[in-house]
Amino acid sequence: MESRTQYILSAFADLRQRIAEHDPFNSTDLAEEEIDFLEKWDQLTARIESNAPDYTFDAQEVLSRFIRCYPNLVPLIKRELLWFMGGECLHFLGDEEINFYQQLEDQLYELDRQKIDYNLQDEINKLRNTPKNLH
Repeated sequence: MESRTQYILSAFADLRQRIAEHDPFNSTDLAEEEIDFLEKWDQLTARIESNAPDYTFDAQEVLSRFIRCYPNLVPLIKRELLWFMGGECLHFLGDEEINFYQQLEDQLYELDRQKIDYNLQDEINKLRNTPKNLH
């Protein structure tokens, strides 16, 4: 599995685990809306695992629904997930964040061009620790 896809899958799995600790997802009796949402989430996870070519559209829908329906849980989302999903998810990023992720994309492109293996999380951390950035 490509490193970006693996990162996305891990970020969704981590978020799924984290929201289970918060209301309304920590309840033993979930409302229909939450059950439906989690079913869509699990379907999305399966599509990412199978590397379905259009999983990003489903991911955009799940993340957008999550942000609209559970705004109190939005801080649990890794911001990179919004960037990697693109589309409507980009509206939830600030200009400074978009600039950061554009720099990341440039860096990843250069590494790919030079055929240098990298760990996506390490590259994100390196860029965040670069003095010229506020991240």
